[in-house]
Parts: sequence; C-alpha cells; structure tokens
Amino acid sequence: MVTRLKRRLGQLASERRGMLMGFLPAGFPAPDEFRRVAQAAFDAGLDALEVSMPGPAPALDGPLIQAAAERASAHLDGIPAALELAARSRSTDDDTIVALAYASTFDGIATDAFFDALVAADIDAYLLPQHPMAQQLALGAQAQARGIEPVLFLYRQEDLPLLAASAIDEPVIYLQSADLRTGGVFNPAKAQERLTELAEALGERRYHVCVGFGVRGPDEVESLMATGADGAIIGTQLVRAAEEGPGAVTALVDAVAPALVGRTLRSAEEVIR
Repeated sequence: MVTRLKRRLGQLASERRGMLMGFLPAGFPAPDEFRRVAQAAFDAGLDALEVSMPGPAPALDGPLIQAAAERASAHLDGIPAALELAARSRSTDDDTIVALAYASTFDGIATDAFFDALVAADIDAYLLPQHPMAQQLALGAQAQARGIEPVLFLYRQEDLPLLAASAIDEPVIYLQSADLRTGGVFNPAKAQERLTELAEALGERRYHVCVGFGVRGPDEVESLMATGADGAIIGTQLVRAAEEGPGAVTALVDAVAPALVGRTLRSAEEVIR
C-alpha cells in the first residue's frame, strides 16, 4: 500500500519541487477555525500538515507552540476526536495529514490502540518526536505492515547507524536543524552539514528527508532546496498565521511556494521513481 505521504513525495520528485509541510495543534485556534485554516493552507499548496494530538507540548516546541497546544487541547476530547477533526480538514482526499504524538500522549493510549485510531480516522502517517530512534524504528516496522507511514524524527548523530541498518522501507525522515527549539534561528550551514551526514550514512538507500526547526519562510526553504532536502517544515510561523486567520495562512504558503521549485535532487534515480 502506498500512503498519501509517499505518493505526494513521488509526485514532487518527478516535478523537481520540494514538499512543504506545516504544523498546527489539532483544534487551534478552535475546531471550526482549525478546519478553515487547514483547508486554506491545502488550497494554497501545502503538501502535508503535521497535527499534534491533545495535551501539553514539550519544551522543544517553544513557548508559542506550547501556548497554542494548551489552548487547542481545551476544545477536544481525546485522540479520536483530534484525528477525526484533522481528517475532516482536508480539501481533497489526497491531502496528507501526519499525526504527531508526544511521549505524554501514550500515558492514556497504547501504541496499538493509537495505530487503530489512525486507521479508523483514515490518517496514514504519524510522527513520534520524543521516542528514542530504536523505538521509532521498531514501531515503524509494525506500522508499515499495517499500511501506516512512520515519519522518523532524527536529532542525534549517533542514531544514524541505527537508521542506516533498519528494515524500514524507503524511510521518511524529519531532520531537526541545528536549533534545539522550534521558532529559533535557522543555521543553513549546520542544516547542510546534517543533511550531508545523513546522505553519507544512508548511502544508496532510498529515503526522503524534510527539515524543520527555525524554518520561517522562503529564505530558509530556498537554502534547503539547494542542499538535497526533499522538503521543509514550517511550524511556529504557521501557528502564528493561523491565529490571524485563513488569509494569513494563504499568504504564508504563497510566499514560500516559489522557493520550492527547482530543488536539487540527490540522484537521477529520484526523477524516475
């Protein structure tokens, strides 16, 4: 089974265009507004939307996202409600939703039940940014067997050998840039260094990598497109735009879109995937 996420990544590679992934807490600013801003983002050209589950956001997400997560959680009664809202916020059936679950999410739900909830809501991709890489890989193999796409959160260089040796098919990787918190200052040289380390570790293996943390707009995205990244992830700026409404979200996506065109492919093989 080819997930929406892999389908979109393949399409974008054939077009030599980068993926734009955004982030919003489920239900932010409020459920109806969430649907409107998510649909505005997709209509403007957003390729995938990361949606965090109800509950407190950790320190790595920065104060703005932490406050947004707290506000959003007051509107939703549990994970199934959050996933259903996310699914109903697509503009078309092909729009990709990535369910983000923090470590605290699993205080109230087992991983098998979480996967069941993803399938029931027709959400076929997820991200576990606080899980150790070994655990992400073990769960990812189980998820892929069920037709669910794991997005592997990579932030430690020492995890590269684990990733390279894993049985995950054509992994999709969220690479944390140099900054330790979202919304910080983007460091293009460090991001390029981390992308190079990843490429060297994975060698000839097929993979997809999107870079987040500190990515604010077209300047950062253009830098990433020139260094072999498959996509860029904008979180804090999208949350800020969502607070203003659909018009601000559309303007943000429109501003970034030109920077995604003409990205540097890592190999000629990507063109014919």
